[in-house]
Amino acid sequence: MRKTNCFLFLLLILACQPGKAQSSKRSSYDHRKPTRKARIIYEDPPDTANRIMARFNFTGMLDPYDENASLGGEYKFAAGWSVGGDVAYIFNSTYVPNVKKTTGYIVRPFIRLYPDTWRRGFIEVQLHYKHASYQLTDWVGKDITNGVPAYEEFTTFYYKKKAWGFHFNAGSWTNLTANNKLRLEVFIGLGMRFKKQYTDNALYTPQKAAFMELYNPHYTTVVLPMGMRLVYDLKTLKQ
Repeated sequence: MRKTNCFLFLLLILACQPGKAQSSKRSSYDHRKPTRKARIIYEDPPDTANRIMARFNFTGMLDPYDENASLGGEYKFAAGWSVGGDVAYIFNSTYVPNVKKTTGYIVRPFIRLYPDTWRRGFIEVQLHYKHASYQLTDWVGKDITNGVPAYEEFTTFYYKKKAWGFHFNAGSWTNLTANNKLRLEVFIGLGMRFKKQYTDNALYTPQKAAFMELYNPHYTTVVLPMGMRLVYDLKTLKQ
């Protein structure tokens, strides 16, 4: 039993070794023991302000409701602070049953803090705005008076959604290249989302949805944003 435990402990140590060889083009060699294999010690490069970065949030394409492609930028104007934003195009959706076509966009500006106590971590405040339009062919209520339609019509129409809110996110990253220009960033957060949903000059509520409360004309919910993105250093400006 003791031998098995020792073997498992050794495997754990070996498994943890690749994590120590993270990012940095700078390294130092220990030449004090020439008869042994040189030990490489990797160091994080000094943080540089006035840096412009491009961002690609590829997990947006896996969104369970509104699939989107997201691109953005970040400007690090101080060693511990940056501002930026992401813009996404919504190209497909399962938010509304039997949707024929979806178009829309998402805008997310943010301000970010890089704490000195956690070099590879960040916290940020992010604003969120989404506008989506879903093309459907179904029965809708017409000639509405005090929220009650006078009759129904089977037609093609657009069901629209506007959502705005804010997120508090935290995350970290790891370098993917030796020159530290390409990184993989992961994040998770907590926020509030406020939605308005409507059809122009008509009344419509999806009838085959799993969660009917999602389609209330005005809906407020708590959200847990999370995902991964690729970040690339485009340019370092002169200070």
